[in-house]
Amino acid sequence: MRVQALTLLFASTLMVMSGAAVAPALPAIFERFQNVPNAIWMVKLILSIPALTIALSSPFIGYIVDRWGRKRVLIISTAFYVIAGTSGAILDSLFAILISRGLLGIAVAGITTSATTLIADYFIGDKRNLIMGLQGTWMALGGTIYLSVGGLLGDINWRAPFLLYATAVVIIPLMICLLYT
Repeated sequence: MRVQALTLLFASTLMVMSGAAVAPALPAIFERFQNVPNAIWMVKLILSIPALTIALSSPFIGYIVDRWGRKRVLIISTAFYVIAGTSGAILDSLFAILISRGLLGIAVAGITTSATTLIADYFIGDKRNLIMGLQGTWMALGGTIYLSVGGLLGDINWRAPFLLYATAVVIIPLMICLLYT
């Protein structure tokens, strides 16, 4: 049961990466797209659009989790997360980046809903309380790490922090092999 807990805790860190990874690169992104009308406003949306789409899609994702299964939604959402998250590294349109950020939010909603539901399914009582507490700790730790690494990558190039989303590829085989339901 420990490997399932670690897999779900690592998946939980992905939730906070949606904003933390690219936040340090926002000034460089603005510099790249400063000639685009409303660029200052649109660049700020890079951080807020994922949160908006998480809020709007979560109720629907909850329904899908119950219909399709928690594990399936978690794996699909994580794969979708990698694609939507890393796409900013190759997209050359601010509008396209904003669309990819919206899609990233939907993926995060899938990860959040299914990972938390799986924790509730796998653990009971004090063990569940412990894992849920650890989930918050891992999310905070992940946010700190992703923000720091995103800052380092942002110093290299404004596109580089988007590559940080590719780290989720590592956990997909663990989800496939170690999780059930």
